[in-house]
Amino acid sequence: MKRVLILSILTLGITTLANAQATRTWVSGVGDDANPCSRTAPCKTFAGAISKTASPGIINCLDPGGFGAVTVTKSVTIDCTGTMGSVLSSGVQGIVINALTTDKIVIRNVDINGAGTTIGTNGVNIIQAAAVDLEDVKISTYSNAGLVTTNTSNSIAVSLNNCQILYAVQGVQANSGAPGTSTIMVNNSHIFRNTNGIDVSGVNNYAECTRCSIEQNSGAGFQIEQTGSTGSLESTALVHNATGVQAGIPSPNAPTIRLSRCFITNNTTNGITGSGTTKCFGNNMIDGNTGTQTCTTIGAQQQ
Repeated sequence: MKRVLILSILTLGITTLANAQATRTWVSGVGDDANPCSRTAPCKTFAGAISKTASPGIINCLDPGGFGAVTVTKSVTIDCTGTMGSVLSSGVQGIVINALTTDKIVIRNVDINGAGTTIGTNGVNIIQAAAVDLEDVKISTYSNAGLVTTNTSNSIAVSLNNCQILYAVQGVQANSGAPGTSTIMVNNSHIFRNTNGIDVSGVNNYAECTRCSIEQNSGAGFQIEQTGSTGSLESTALVHNATGVQAGIPSPNAPTIRLSRCFITNNTTNGITGSGTTKCFGNNMIDGNTGTQTCTTIGAQQQ
């Protein structure tokens, strides 16, 4: 009887804990992490709210505030649409995503900033997940990457839509290690004043950029380093970088980058360069760059 009673108490405790997690929680600049994170009793930080949010669930920002760095370990949407929600991560990473290989994470309308006495290291570090989507996110001032993938096991799909990334060493970096891979899709975004704008440094990774502006980066605007990785640029401006597009570094690495409807000009070291293949279609405007600016192959333009 004692064993049955103890088992019943433990089961009740676990059930109560599970039921305490809501599918929608709230954070507020004047909240308290001791609260249940409800609409009328919001939490203070994303870290406080995520422990009380079921998977999959939503964390909403109730009013303006800085909601702190957070490690995401489950399928969740963090959404600050309609107000001013931010993460300030002085000396540390802003958002770390280390979830299950089946989890899907959405970050929407959040400013992620590494400013402070010691600036932050990475704005968003994706260690493990199935998919990560950033929408209307601004990332600024990091000593390493604005967004980086560092997974070493599974394949991760990452999308950035209507985002801004500036003042980082790598604006966006695909640094997945084998057998991990990442596919990064950047759309309608502005990546500027970093060292490198988009850098695919890992093996067997893919990055594409559509309708983007990649400008004023002191290194390469768009760079694929390793053999086996590929990239695509569509309707994208690469202007006032040191190098506009680089396929392959160091030599003899031989990745492939495909370009269509791109505007590449006023890059001060090279317009297009590298030991790999740049396959350009006949509808690009490539002119006015210092150094090399010739594609290695010209693809047939489909009408």
